[in-house]
Amino acid sequence: MEKMLATYEFEQWLYREAKLLDDIDFDGWFSLMHPSLKYQMPVRVNKEGIERPDYALDMFAFDDDIELLKIRVDRLKTDYAWAEIPPSRTRRLVNNVRLLDYVPDEKAVVNSYLMIYRSRSTDIHHDLISGERHDEFIFENGEWKLSKRFFIVDQTTINTRNLAIFV
Repeated sequence: MEKMLATYEFEQWLYREAKLLDDIDFDGWFSLMHPSLKYQMPVRVNKEGIERPDYALDMFAFDDDIELLKIRVDRLKTDYAWAEIPPSRTRRLVNNVRLLDYVPDEKAVVNSYLMIYRSRSTDIHHDLISGERHDEFIFENGEWKLSKRFFIVDQTTINTRNLAIFV
């Protein structure tokens, strides 16, 4: 029963996070991060057969800590974030949430799938970005904070003009 309730709690956390990002509330989203944050998206690679992992261990589309993520968030709130003027319209669909490790009021590890639909300005084309997230959480001051996100994108070639959005 405890694991079921904890899974529900993290599902709600991830849904709230998606809503904050889709509503372009970057400050609200950033408040969910832990100071020790590691936020990574490795480059996906094609390998022969079923060899795993099929992503790079030393190349990343982004490899941010809390300071770099704060710079990215602050930049999106300026007139210098040309890639996001006007802001993208996004819809994040979170599913297959699985609680892998859980110590009440201490730490948790959660996997989930993410699909992002993104449209821009008057462009008739849209982006679809999907992948699997491996998240680690730390319980601090009465709330869960994201301390690590490892996003494995499904595509080897991402068909988007930029990655000025968050996963």
